[in-house]
Amino acid sequence: MDAFFLPLVAAAVAEWGDKTQILAMLLATRFAKPVSILLAIAAAAAINMSLAAFGGSLLTQMIAPDAALLFLALGFLFAALGAFIPFRDPDAGQGWKIGALATSFTAFLAVEFGDKTQFITAGFGAISPNWVFTAVGATLGVVFGCAPAVMLGSAFREKLPVPTVRKCVGALFLLISSIIAINAFFLI
Repeated sequence: MDAFFLPLVAAAVAEWGDKTQILAMLLATRFAKPVSILLAIAAAAAINMSLAAFGGSLLTQMIAPDAALLFLALGFLFAALGAFIPFRDPDAGQGWKIGALATSFTAFLAVEFGDKTQFITAGFGAISPNWVFTAVGATLGVVFGCAPAVMLGSAFREKLPVPTVRKCVGALFLLISSIIAINAFFLI
């Protein structure tokens, strides 16, 4: 069950203060259709996390288990560094006239592609015996991480100190990355 729960928690935490969570909030403010937006986020996240977990699982056949653990540590390191870099709000498809579901799906698919959550998921896919459980867990984590932003809309940004949350997530992921790397070198 580690293949499911660890990616779920990591993905949910990674979304806090991230541009994808801000995108979810912007989409909720624009459309006021939380169910459609959450369904679109779930579908886009399922595609992105499945690609990442499957890609990570392909590495398992090419590298040693310690190297796969280092790959996971690198994913957390990338996520930590990304949390410290400021960003501007993503485009919520303001000019798009394709409806709440299609706009949310397309925008979220594009913004989440290559995001830190995908790198962490690829790392878990590399150490997991079953990449499908990893993909499902990470997908649910993304949805759980974005759900508060969708439900609260613009009030979410007013209640959440985004820069502080991003720094806390970055520090946590830096610690996790260090522990995993040290463990991969058998120093713990």
